[in-house]
Amino acid sequence: MSPQAGWPAALAVFAGGLVCGAYVGKVPPALPAQREALGLSLVESGFIATTFNLIGLAGGMFFGLLCDRLGHKRVGLAGLGLMALAGAGGALASDFFALLLTRFLEGVGFMLYAVAGSALMAATMPAGRERLKAMGLWSAYMPTGASVALLAAPPLLAAWGWRGLWAVLATAAAMSFVLVARAAPAPRFGGVGFVRLARESLSQPAGLALAALFAFYVAQWTSVMVWLPTFLAEERAAAQGTASLLTALMVLANVPGNLAGGWLLSRGVRRGRLILFACAAMAATDVAMLTPVLPDALRYVACLAFSLCAGVIPACVFSGVVVHARTPAHVGTTNGLVMQTSQAGQFFGPIALAWLAAGGGWSASLWAMLGFAAGGALCGLAVARIEHKAKPARL
Repeated sequence: MSPQAGWPAALAVFAGGLVCGAYVGKVPPALPAQREALGLSLVESGFIATTFNLIGLAGGMFFGLLCDRLGHKRVGLAGLGLMALAGAGGALASDFFALLLTRFLEGVGFMLYAVAGSALMAATMPAGRERLKAMGLWSAYMPTGASVALLAAPPLLAAWGWRGLWAVLATAAAMSFVLVARAAPAPRFGGVGFVRLARESLSQPAGLALAALFAFYVAQWTSVMVWLPTFLAEERAAAQGTASLLTALMVLANVPGNLAGGWLLSRGVRRGRLILFACAAMAATDVAMLTPVLPDALRYVACLAFSLCAGVIPACVFSGVVVHARTPAHVGTTNGLVMQTSQAGQFFGPIALAWLAAGGGWSASLWAMLGFAAGGALCGLAVARIEHKAKPARL
């Protein structure tokens, strides 16, 4: 193990992930102020909010190929550096096109670091229990970072405006760049061509199952995160601050599930069984959340339970990527595929729920949620079958 490896290095890698999550979470609370300051239309605001999704949907695997060819640490640092520069540029944007361009560059930086993160985190620990715990920590980067941004945004917006929020997070990205450069180990890279990397990564059944699983998971979890504020405001007349706080708590509830997933895997719980449990729990809480006869308090408790139980799936996926990539040189490409499918789920899941809810009310969207849960369970069965045939030491 590298002398730089260990939990200090793992925490440094995780800090970069927190910045990634915060860059996603900073936009929703800032959109009203940006619309007022720059005269943005609702459609233009939508482009600012969804640019990340489109970049990942179009090129997630390509970013992974870059990581495996050019070096995970090198590409990860490039991502953090680009996020810092683009964030600072965004703070100075004077119109829609300048803000959109900087948001696009932020999205590229986000993808570069996000796809490199799994390999960087795995390199901090030797194979075994500690690595599984570290991968569980890595799986929490998105909900933790997004929650921090959602909770910190109101006071920062009140004190310094949206430009101040952008500047604070750009500074955090620059600080994370220095931290990762100093503390994170550099996994070996190179030696395999782009075409071969792509072909061999796409030929791994477990990698494909994990990528599909993550898409089904994200389609459910993101849909709840996106539409919960709207439901609370329009259906229950909740104040904006109350709706934002309840949504942030729902996002934050995912984090203990992420950490528990890594811990359970380190204690020998099989990945396939853990996935099946999570999918069954998500289906049960889907029913509770979307059943109008239950009291609102119980429905919100079900929402928190949904996010908590669902949290074990990212831990299963990100640790599984490291295990099931053809070689360590394929981890970035496989993780890029996972990120690409997750962006598809994040894009199409909320749309599917909105379409069903528009025709039959929010309870009608239950069918989409149960369909996503069933798809995830099938992926869990596939992973369980593959790992049953594998050597236990590898898992």
